[in-house]
Amino acid sequence: MNADVVPVNRVRDEVPETGRIGSWKEAEDQFRAAMAVAAAHPVDVWLADAEFAHWPLGERAVMEAWHQWAVAGGRKRLTMLGGRYDDMARRHPRWVAWRATWSHRIVCREAPDGLRDEVRPVLIVGDDLALRIQDALHGTGLWTRDIARIREWRAELDVILQRSSEALPPTTLGL
Repeated sequence: MNADVVPVNRVRDEVPETGRIGSWKEAEDQFRAAMAVAAAHPVDVWLADAEFAHWPLGERAVMEAWHQWAVAGGRKRLTMLGGRYDDMARRHPRWVAWRATWSHRIVCREAPDGLRDEVRPVLIVGDDLALRIQDALHGTGLWTRDIARIREWRAELDVILQRSSEALPPTTLGL
């Protein structure tokens, strides 16, 4: 694991406020660490991406973190904003199955056509931690614990969320 990965077991004051993410591998490591934080201290979570192709949503360890978050989180919610959800079932089948069980706590929204290019890869864990990919091709970006920056990123998501529509139904109806 990269030395810059956010330490999960440290007190907030002992870790830097912001750090760089240098590749998709580092972004995946940061995502796993952030999910461990969410599992240990359940808060509302926001996750956005055009296609969710690079996030390790369905890995066993991440699925365990999702489950711990859901069980301990009470009324906490996961809000997802995607450009498209076409490949979710193929890329992340464990996560999609888990989502069906917890659909009352998970909101999946799809950006309208005109705003799909504006959906940046970002994970926000309450006001505690956020990851944002600036260059989706290389996976470079930032992670932060700066509350002002986290709220700014969440406000940017909210602008698109207000114009989005429901997506990724938890069950498929049919005969």
